[in-house]
Amino acid sequence: MGNNGLQKLPRSRMENQKILEGKKSSMKDCQFTLSQKRRLKELGADSYVNLTFKNEKERDNAFDNLATILERKHKEALLNLLTLTKRPLIRQLESKLIEALTSAGFVEVNTPFIIPRKFIECMGIRETHKLWKQIHWLRNGRCLRPMLAPNLYHIMRLLRKFTKPVSIFEIGPCFRKESKGREHVEEFTMLNVVELAPNQDPFERLKEIINIVTKTVELPHYRLRNVKSEIYGETMDVIVDEHEIASAVVGPHSLDKNWGIFEAWAGVGFGIERIAMVKKDIKRIRHVARSLTYLDGASLDVQ
Repeated sequence: MGNNGLQKLPRSRMENQKILEGKKSSMKDCQFTLSQKRRLKELGADSYVNLTFKNEKERDNAFDNLATILERKHKEALLNLLTLTKRPLIRQLESKLIEALTSAGFVEVNTPFIIPRKFIECMGIRETHKLWKQIHWLRNGRCLRPMLAPNLYHIMRLLRKFTKPVSIFEIGPCFRKESKGREHVEEFTMLNVVELAPNQDPFERLKEIINIVTKTVELPHYRLRNVKSEIYGETMDVIVDEHEIASAVVGPHSLDKNWGIFEAWAGVGFGIERIAMVKKDIKRIRHVARSLTYLDGASLDVQ
């Protein structure tokens, strides 16, 4: 895939020596100012914000050196996008995944962003549920979809009259009122892949699907971890470098009856921004998400 923008910062011993005359401890408690810390976080240098220094002059010199190096790297990443790759990594990943999944026999579907309240309730989410308040509600009992699963359940039920197994996927934005934390934004991109009535054990088929996706995005080394789920009760997270990039589940499941689904199935949902975070070694999801201040992980606020 080549060099898609920002990597670990800084990278060389010379740069480290230029930046770091401060230590993480053992010095007097002179730290970066709040505005300096905010700027370092904007530039993706979270690991440096808690450095301590002997005095303000040493601190300010270290900040100026570090900010200069970081801004140069962000500018280089922007120029790389403008002159070479032409497309953000997220869009490149989407194209590769569409090609790989259709080649593997899956059919891409394209469903509405706005869904009825009934679809939310069929997922077991009611007014007392934690996720209810995270949903962007519109007028007339409709909302912006917080996940792709409701629409895919609906499509699976209709397509099973024509073929089995039903193998479908969708890539598209979802919306939730959750912007706190490094790995949450209100608008994010999901890939959901599901197969209804597979011709083999659902769990084995699930692992095959996960392998298709992880191989395509060049993250073949992952592990599965069982976790509790607010929707399905229990799911399997796909973990790469201690980052959760996907959640997977197999059916039959108790929710299936709400959709008229009674066969076995295997499904997994990948966060495309989370994949991009891992590949670029970026710590904050908003740097790779849809944005007016960042482009493909690089800050637009550089000279």
